[in-house]
Amino acid sequence: MKKIFTVLIFLISIVGIAQEENLSQKEILLKAYFSKDSSDYYFQQAKKKLYSKSDSIHYQYFKFFKNDELRNKDSTLYYAEKILPFYLKNDSIQNIEYIYERLHYLYKREGVYEKALVYNQKLIDLSEQQNKLGETSKYLTDKSTLNHDFENFEEGVAIGKDAFLTALKTLENQKENIIYANNAIAINFDDWHKPDSAIFYHQKNLDLIKTQEDSLNYGFVFNNLGNTFLKDKKYQEAKKMISLALKRNLEKGNSYNLATNYTNLATIAYQENKNDLAEEYFEEAKKHSDLSNSIEKVRDVIQQEAWYYKKVGNFQKALELQEKFYVLKDSVFQEERLAKFAELETKYQTEKKEAELATTRANLAEKELDLERKNTIIYGSIAIAFIIGLLGYLLYNQQKLKNKQLHKEAELKSALVKIETQNKLQEQGLRISRDLHDNIGAQLTFIISSIDNLQFAFPNMEQNISRKLKKISEFTSKTIYELRDTIWAMNKEKISVEDLQARISNFIEKARTASPNTVFRFQFNSEQNKQYEFSSVIGMNIYRIIQESVNNALKYAEASEIKVHIEKLQQQFKIEILDNGKGFVLAEVELGNGINNIKKRAKEIGGEAEIRTIVREGTQILILLPVLDENS
Repeated sequence: MKKIFTVLIFLISIVGIAQEENLSQKEILLKAYFSKDSSDYYFQQAKKKLYSKSDSIHYQYFKFFKNDELRNKDSTLYYAEKILPFYLKNDSIQNIEYIYERLHYLYKREGVYEKALVYNQKLIDLSEQQNKLGETSKYLTDKSTLNHDFENFEEGVAIGKDAFLTALKTLENQKENIIYANNAIAINFDDWHKPDSAIFYHQKNLDLIKTQEDSLNYGFVFNNLGNTFLKDKKYQEAKKMISLALKRNLEKGNSYNLATNYTNLATIAYQENKNDLAEEYFEEAKKHSDLSNSIEKVRDVIQQEAWYYKKVGNFQKALELQEKFYVLKDSVFQEERLAKFAELETKYQTEKKEAELATTRANLAEKELDLERKNTIIYGSIAIAFIIGLLGYLLYNQQKLKNKQLHKEAELKSALVKIETQNKLQEQGLRISRDLHDNIGAQLTFIISSIDNLQFAFPNMEQNISRKLKKISEFTSKTIYELRDTIWAMNKEKISVEDLQARISNFIEKARTASPNTVFRFQFNSEQNKQYEFSSVIGMNIYRIIQESVNNALKYAEASEIKVHIEKLQQQFKIEILDNGKGFVLAEVELGNGINNIKKRAKEIGGEAEIRTIVREGTQILILLPVLDENS
């Protein structure tokens, strides 16, 4: 609301600079903007008062904002295309910022996230140029939520923390921007399946809200905390938080947030077997999601409805809604658009590095020029008295400077070649991983979707066929996970201990879900060693060794407890996987591909693998890897 008020004041002020004869046009344009029923009439009247190019731009500026308010996408984009060149040519920063901001939110509502990211980055650049820390924090928060909506949760958390630190640097220590930044961090942690971290940041926001005069603007904090409780099946706590959010959003009349509130309440209701209440909430959720004009909200309601009808046994309705959900999801998360989103972010980071390099080169050249100028003045003064000796000195000094300059130019060229090579390798890796993701990933996803649709469409099929289809689907899903792991490693030049910890923790969580009767224990001294980095090959092999060991323990050992322990010794990394399963006599069995793969992977990365097992007591797999120079 504060931002809208500022825009309205600015709309009035830009027209206020018109000449006296255009005052009537100003009044008509304001009436056209604020009128609900007679807007077209007033715009027609204002059109008759156009006497100059400036008048025409002002008229189109009001048309742009009015069409955006009415959610007329095509007209909004038409007027943006008309007025942006004028403001860019005249360097009208404030106008440009308002237009970029509206276009950013327009594309975000439409689910066109890669275009929303483009305008978001333009806004960040503009605010940084003007050293407006509050605006920079706000736009960084928007970028964090964009990454959340595109399921780039790790990147979303990092950008949200940047937004938080930027807000702290403002003179007024803006609490509002801090709350929004904390919320962006929390929702990324929430959907990243890290509820404890999400609750930590939500709780910080609850404390901050108590210091604010008007808490109505922060209903989303209560809803998002409730959403975290809901995913953890803490329905009473979730209902309490979401009800507090609903009360605030009803007073504000915010359809976007109300759609979320009613969707969450419907989910709680059907989980508690209150189906009539759930259907009432779903009706409200659908109404407000339509009013919000947000494809994201419409998609969320459809997904929850599909799960509801599946729970109550209406499989036909569930299948219809699930297919509708996939259509909407594909319209937002097409693989080529996902790749484009990542490509835009990579391009921005590359351009940023190149700009920093250009600035460094310019500063270096300026310092050298300044140094040379000072030396010339000094040498010229001395030359009056010591002309003969000075000539020899000047020749020597010039040669020294030339050699120094040549040396620095050689270093700079070497650095440029290295950066260019790294960029080419990064782009090549991105192309390969994108091809894997687009082609193989899309085909595997299609197989899973087809099998799921068959099972929905033929619920009474023979059990043998159903079991076989399920095994095919599970195998395909496993293949997708392994493909994603490979792509993850390909996209990283280095894999830090922190990266590896997060990946292994995610795998352990999936193993815990697949085998709920097995106790998993995972220990990793990440605080001490989090700065250490492996090459992508070593990091991926460590991950695969642990994955293979845990799978063997689950598949063959019938273990009730599995431990994974990693620690850094002085000259070695020690990786230990223990289970309390059946064990075996090592000398009496033929080692399968699993054990051989573990030994082979350890050997390939310069390590050693040792297998220790006792019948009916369990198995220990010990891997020792040399600690490499961290700068190598």
